Amino acid sequence: MNRKQAPRFSVAAAIPSFLILLATIPVAVASAPILLATDTASRIAAAAIAPLIYILSYVALAGAMTIPFQGGIVRGKFPRDLRHSVYGPRRMYGLGWGAVFYFTPIYFAVMSIPTLRKAVLRIFGYRGSHSANIAPDAWIRDLPLLRLADHSYVANKSTVGTNMCLIDGSILVDEVTIGRNAMVGHLAMVAPGSVLGDESELGVGAALGVRTRIGCRTKVGPKSGIGHGARIGDDVEVGTMSYIGIKAKISNGVKIPGGANIPEGSEITCSEELEQMIGAETLALKKEVSRLRMVYSNQQDQKMVGGM
Repeated sequence: MNRKQAPRFSVAAAIPSFLILLATIPVAVASAPILLATDTASRIAAAAIAPLIYILSYVALAGAMTIPFQGGIVRGKFPRDLRHSVYGPRRMYGLGWGAVFYFTPIYFAVMSIPTLRKAVLRIFGYRGSHSANIAPDAWIRDLPLLRLADHSYVANKSTVGTNMCLIDGSILVDEVTIGRNAMVGHLAMVAPGSVLGDESELGVGAALGVRTRIGCRTKVGPKSGIGHGARIGDDVEVGTMSYIGIKAKISNGVKIPGGANIPEGSEITCSEELEQMIGAETLALKKEVSRLRMVYSNQQDQKMVGGM
């Protein structure tokens, strides 16, 4: 796809047409057997299966209409402009996927029936493992860029963010990889370009920044934050409410205690280095607390002198 040229059609004009077709065709398909039935028994049978026909026709139509635009689901940074040759098709793809994702009863039904789930995800370009468990209220987008390995788990209300809107009017898009038997916990967030290794866990409310790399059998504790571009090795433990700074590197087997703050660009290769860093931070914190106490004490003394 030529990214320097605008799409050969008007996306702004296509959007209402897309929505009209999606609102009318499934209803017509589901209603047709009822209207064509010649006796009462046939009408009752047709009415009984009408909801299933509606669901199947709805998701099939929504998915089929995105197929011509799946070439726009690629990695990169693009302006959020419907005239752009990548963002325009992205918008059309997102319209189709959003029509299914935001239609909660249909999406829940799709994600609850394995055969239907597999078919629908394939239509929308997903190429990962179908043994992965995706909660029906987990946020997923850009299915061609979503790499979920066997028996991975994406929990309720988590966010697997293959794209991120930026304040400069652009959108950043990149793959997200969740390894075999890995878990993205409840309310956890994964940013574009991130990798969570095999058998690793991202705890409740934790967050991975853009293009972070988490090794295998690593556990990131609840409400912890991993900065953009950080690299964390295998068999690492990151304690609850810890923060790993931007582009920091943590070697295999290191155990980060809860509440720790690893500064930006740091490289921790062993437990001794970690203890020294935490010890230095603790000392600096104690000095700052002493300074603040002194400031407070001086202010109180001044108030007492002023009141006399």
